[in-house]
Amino acid sequence: MKKILKWVLGIVSTLLVLVLVLFTTVDRTPYKQMPYYTSMMKALDTFHVDVQHKKGDTLRAAWYKVALTPHTFPHPLAGYGLRKKAVSVNDTTFVRTFIFDNAKTRVAYVSLDLLIFPPALKDRVRAELETTYNLQVFLTATHTHSAPGGWEPKIAGRVLAGEYSDEYVALLFNAINECISKAIPRLQKVEQAYIRVSAPEAVQNRLKGADAPKDSFIRGIKFRNKSGEEACLFTFAAHANCLNSDVDYVSADYPGIVSAELEKRKWASFVSYAAGAVGSHAPTFETILDGKLRADTVSSILVEKLQETKAAYAYTNQLYYHRLPLFLRDAHLRVEKDIRIRPWVFNTILGKDIPDIQIIEIGETVLLGMPCDYSGELMPPLEKICADNQSNFMLSGFNGGYIGYITDDACYDWDRGETMDMNWFGPYNAAYLTEVNTVILKKVLTGE
Repeated sequence: MKKILKWVLGIVSTLLVLVLVLFTTVDRTPYKQMPYYTSMMKALDTFHVDVQHKKGDTLRAAWYKVALTPHTFPHPLAGYGLRKKAVSVNDTTFVRTFIFDNAKTRVAYVSLDLLIFPPALKDRVRAELETTYNLQVFLTATHTHSAPGGWEPKIAGRVLAGEYSDEYVALLFNAINECISKAIPRLQKVEQAYIRVSAPEAVQNRLKGADAPKDSFIRGIKFRNKSGEEACLFTFAAHANCLNSDVDYVSADYPGIVSAELEKRKWASFVSYAAGAVGSHAPTFETILDGKLRADTVSSILVEKLQETKAAYAYTNQLYYHRLPLFLRDAHLRVEKDIRIRPWVFNTILGKDIPDIQIIEIGETVLLGMPCDYSGELMPPLEKICADNQSNFMLSGFNGGYIGYITDDACYDWDRGETMDMNWFGPYNAAYLTEVNTVILKKVLTGE
């Protein structure tokens, strides 16, 4: 009996040690009292914008796209976690790239028809292509849940995006490289116009319900060169997850349909979507069980809305780019309301990265690139800052880093996937990032 008791106590002690080693409590210290906040404020204090340096020659732009179709099938799909592989292509996924140049600054805007811009690819693109082409890169993705996976080697990434493939990551890099190299010789002077139109019937707040605040705006910049060609980059806040998790084919979801249809109708010869503030936001028409039909329905709304817009073109000589490191508290991946796994466990599973915020200003429009699912509920105060300074505001996500969901802080303890499971660096990140982005916008817009 003593041996059995000793054996049981040994097991209990071992389990207790494991619990203490693997888990800890949630740190609810107010963010302004945390070291990461101090580091971020120091970085912002040293961030200065030379307003005059933004101005150069008349803006030139060019655009190009390359298919991202895997060489071999079956190929992993990314989105929804573990799932079957794709055995075919329903519609082609692309990398779409703009090059912007005003003789002082040159920027490549790169949007991938993928779930996120792969972290494993970010550093290589920046290190090699920025040097090769003497430019800076703004990275984003469509957040399409039925696009190819195979681009993340970390443990959690293999669950999220399937079996890792060096071949497919090489394909992605080469496609981006080709886009930039083919676009640069095509640079022409362009007029540009900001567009903004509401499409509330195509998006819903999936976190709080039908009557909750939501970001319903399609936002974009349209360009026209001297040859008469038009191109557009735009964002919208509905998740690109119209298709169900059981599909066995590659698809760009509704963003791909919108881009292809607008090009077919000659609204523009080149259309590029990037995921906007999709955190807590979903496409409508959940009662339509056919994912293809739902994607067609959402895209038809956006196509018609965009076709109705009138572009007030004007030349500009203003172009600006910068990126800032984003400091965060230690990882808070929770298993219960007040219990989280320890940061070293999180970093082992998901990896450790220093995310950043990208800023690009084209004419009178500022676009922030965030490393997350940023909630559309958090857009109004940032848009107001720009409006107060006679400027326009856009935001995109998935810029090569990923820190999970940023949603209303009041929902932090809700037992929902995006607040409990996918809020990896909370609490208080909505307030924190709103403050950080407010400072960034004010400095970019005023130079102060």
